[in-house]
Amino acid sequence: MAPVNASAGVRRRDARTTRDDGDDATRESTREDDDDANAKRAAARRAGAQSANERAGVAAILVFIVLRMAQRWYAASEARYLSTTDEQPLVEAREDFLDFKRYRDLKACALKHPKLRVKGGLNDAGFSKTRGFVVKFNLEGVDKFKASPDYECFASVFDELRLPDANAFVMNILLCELGDYDAYNAEELSVGLHLDTTVGIYSRHMFIAHQVSVLYNSVPNDMVGGELELFPYGDGYPDTGAAPEKKIRPKENMLVNFRGDAFHQVRSYKTRSGSERVSLVLEQYVIDDDAYGKTMRFFEAFKSNMTMM
Repeated sequence: MAPVNASAGVRRRDARTTRDDGDDATRESTREDDDDANAKRAAARRAGAQSANERAGVAAILVFIVLRMAQRWYAASEARYLSTTDEQPLVEAREDFLDFKRYRDLKACALKHPKLRVKGGLNDAGFSKTRGFVVKFNLEGVDKFKASPDYECFASVFDELRLPDANAFVMNILLCELGDYDAYNAEELSVGLHLDTTVGIYSRHMFIAHQVSVLYNSVPNDMVGGELELFPYGDGYPDTGAAPEKKIRPKENMLVNFRGDAFHQVRSYKTRSGSERVSLVLEQYVIDDDAYGKTMRFFEAFKSNMTMM
């Protein structure tokens, strides 16, 4: 038997150990390289995401700036067209406008009108207890308005209120269900400060009424509050904290005519009687020849949450 070479076995084991150690070192190095690569990729992703967020932020700022500039340009280019004259009084009120029979018939027609009870699609909480219907028409639509069975009971009043130079009209019949008596607050407004600019015209410009007439068809006898307050147009930007120049307390069969450019608002009101407050409102416009062709010949709609006079 040949003698065993112990040193050779040791060398082979050492060689295997060395190879194993080398493999471990290689694997460790590979893992470290992979970790470094993963870290670099993660850092690159974070940097890319941050860069994308920064680009999105810059883009959002640019869009905001462009929109603001467009908004300011649009507002600056939007014109207000007024036809009122210096001779027009701010407001005039006339009690007992109609004789008893005409007033009784008009009141009955308004209160029983089927369109008055139809709720429309608007949903402004500030006017949540008002509804009615509106008719917009120009000179070519006058005959259609007067001939319509729905509006024939208002035709004679329209003729009486109609101004000779007016060529576009908005007729509203408005009902207001009065709110809770105990919740009444005299400092609150039922209708906020505004101008009447609802003429039926296809234009981005604002056409302000020449005259507005309000005929109070039904007013609760025990109504508290509800005054119509008026302010002169001035420079077109009224002082909301100023006292009104005129204040009108509604009464049945009272006609109120005021300048179309008068800012106006209505105080909150209350009643225990449960009676409904109904008004006929006629806005009359004097539209120049260039814009008249854009007015509506005839348009009618039901509305809820309407402005109440």
